[in-house]
Amino acid sequence: MSGINTTSSRYAGRISYSVLAWMICLAIITAAGGVTYAVLKNKQATVEKEIAAINLSIAKNNLAINEYQTKINTLTNRWNLLSRLDAVGTNLNEIAPHQIEPLRSFRDIEGGKATAAR
Repeated sequence: MSGINTTSSRYAGRISYSVLAWMICLAIITAAGGVTYAVLKNKQATVEKEIAAINLSIAKNNLAINEYQTKINTLTNRWNLLSRLDAVGTNLNEIAPHQIEPLRSFRDIEGGKATAAR
C-alpha cells in the first residue's frame, strides 16, 4: 500500500498532454474572442463618431437654411422692396388696383380663333 501512495502522489501534480493541449486551445479561443470584441467595439465607436459628426453637419446646414430663408423673406418683403426702390431713386411705382386687367382664360377664347390678349 505504501507503493501505491508514493506512486500516485509522485504523478498527482502532472497534467497529461491532452489536457494541456485543450487548455492551450481554450486560451487561444478566448484571446481571439477578446481581440475580435475589441476590434468590433472600436469600429462601433468610429461609426458612432461619424454619425455624430454627420448629425452636427445636418444641424448646422438646417440652421444656415433657416437663416437664409429669414434673410430672403426680409429682403423680399413688400415694404422693404418699396423702401429700397425709394432709396435707389428708381422710377418704378406701385400698380394701382384699377390698372389691373383680368387675365383671359382659355374658356374665353372661341374655338379656332386666335385673338390678342388685349
